Amino acid sequence: MTQSLNTREQTSAGFRPVPVAPGRLPLLGHAVPLFHRPLHFLRSLRQVGELVRVDIGALPMVMITDAGLTRQVLTDSRTFDKGGALFDKVRELTGDSLLTSRFETHRRQRRLMQPAFGRARVQTYAKVMNSMIDAVLGEWEDGSVIDVAAATYDITSRTAARTMFAADVAGPAAARVVAALSVYLHGLFLRMMEPTGALGRVPTPGNIRYEGAVRLLHSSVDEIIEAYRASGEDHGDLLSMLLAAGDDDDGERLSPQEIHDQVITLFLAGIETTAAALSWSLYLLGAHPEAAERLRTEVDSVLGGRSADWADIGSLPETRRVITEALRMYPPGWIFTRVTTAEVELGPHLLPAGTGLAYSPYLLHHDPEVFADPDRFDPDRWLPERVAAVSKDAFVPFGGGVHKCIGDTFGMTEATLALATIAARWTLTPEFQGPVEPAPRRATLSPARLPMRVTRRP
Repeated sequence: MTQSLNTREQTSAGFRPVPVAPGRLPLLGHAVPLFHRPLHFLRSLRQVGELVRVDIGALPMVMITDAGLTRQVLTDSRTFDKGGALFDKVRELTGDSLLTSRFETHRRQRRLMQPAFGRARVQTYAKVMNSMIDAVLGEWEDGSVIDVAAATYDITSRTAARTMFAADVAGPAAARVVAALSVYLHGLFLRMMEPTGALGRVPTPGNIRYEGAVRLLHSSVDEIIEAYRASGEDHGDLLSMLLAAGDDDDGERLSPQEIHDQVITLFLAGIETTAAALSWSLYLLGAHPEAAERLRTEVDSVLGGRSADWADIGSLPETRRVITEALRMYPPGWIFTRVTTAEVELGPHLLPAGTGLAYSPYLLHHDPEVFADPDRFDPDRWLPERVAAVSKDAFVPFGGGVHKCIGDTFGMTEATLALATIAARWTLTPEFQGPVEPAPRRATLSPARLPMRVTRRP
């Protein structure tokens, strides 16, 4: 917060001061528990209040633990705009992209980019998804142990590259973008939680790799865009649509810098989040054989051993419920930040302009008052007769309001096709001991490693 709350004035006006989370340390604030046990720390805040002050070093932030107040923030983007520790760090790479831009810029960019993510376009992308899924699964060997986290990243990165770029134009630059993004994501979490920013400036091997990855990302994307402009052709992919995107009313187009920033953003969002959702789905099925058997029964009935395609999605409700439950338990985007643009009431509190806020899908998705036994894997929570009782405010894996993820249909389609096709062809058996703890050491909530044995189904 750029301003402190005047406790005496608030109390006299009927407002309450925002309570401070316990365990604050001098200079560091709450950076230690946020870095070492962030999910445990977030879940402990619900007992403190519906708004709780958390300090990252000297930077105060108000964490929202209540679903209704989170909805107020997500649906009033003029007052609760993009900003804060997370978005400021991501903006260093993506600029004013759809992921990080403020209200007016975001509204314009969303209008120009929305046609690229309509259902008709996603249907054409599904063919590319099928090809990339088949390519990765075709490399598996019967009886071998694979790292499922790496395999799902392979699927989604190949899909992102082929839906974004034409292979004959992008060439090896597309692979450089994928590799550099992985390095960037590993370094981002540390920079989010390190209160002073000083550690990121020390020339350690990790920091040198991080800075090199950022430079490589920018130069590779510029190389690809220049090749597209030189070709002058519409390749039927996302980059071609971005270059051609315009407003029918005034002919406005995305600027060259905006196109550069959007390419990086779509890669950033399109690879890691879907890979995480798919990894957790396979992990949970491996840990719950009865749920895996139900899924196999469904895909055998619908697919008969072939790959899933767009026309099958409506016939795979069990598959979608598994993915939805994985998104509830392990939402890839587990914490997001906002900034107030004006003085505003939020619950029983009055927040001044410039207040930094944060909300956590992970925290909301594990509220025992909304989700009974929240740590239990239960895809049947999402049966039609049960889902009506779940507050929409408490389930936000793709965000909400005008900033809701533009690629939610794209991601769910890819995850559904991949999970159904894997289940139709392979049985995955865990090769790890005990539960796999989520490791938020990246910008997303992903398993660090997930060894499983793959056995070809007859």
